[in-house]
Amino acid sequence: MSVEREAEFDICYWLDVGDVIVDIAPGWENFAQENNAPDLDTRRVIGRNLMNFVEGDVTRMYVRTLIQSARLLRKPLVRAYRCDSPDQRRFMEMRLSLERSGLLRWEHRLLRSEPLARRLQFHATSPVLRPHGVVRCSMCNRLKSSHGWTEPDLTEIPETVHDGAIPVIYGVCPNCLSSLPKKTPR
Repeated sequence: MSVEREAEFDICYWLDVGDVIVDIAPGWENFAQENNAPDLDTRRVIGRNLMNFVEGDVTRMYVRTLIQSARLLRKPLVRAYRCDSPDQRRFMEMRLSLERSGLLRWEHRLLRSEPLARRLQFHATSPVLRPHGVVRCSMCNRLKSSHGWTEPDLTEIPETVHDGAIPVIYGVCPNCLSSLPKKTPR
């Protein structure tokens, strides 16, 4: 009889009360190396505010709400999200929990992955520079098109590709926004 094991949270970091990254578990470094992200080297991340790594105003508000909820509710907060690579859909899960020390522990794990129908790369652009640009949900990675929110590899993208990457404005789709906690204790 085989027993299916739950994937471990292999990426973990801790935030202080000012949302500054104060420590990182070893899985972070592995993930950064596997994804060719030298700018996410541990030495370049510790001591910086988490918001320095979050693109888009709506996404920043979403992340701040998650952080505030985890601190106020004082119980683990778990959310599904996507963190795609150029050729894989990566279904992930995050867990935020407040530790006795007051630090917020933020963990991530890969649940499963599957190939995208076509290879895609994105880079963040400004809504000021491209007011009618392609919007990409920071949580589910779907793109906003004339047909609603659709999978990126199945969406016809009208934007021009720059240096092999599609310029997008990061936001959060209505479906993902609805996953935020509705009420927090007073």
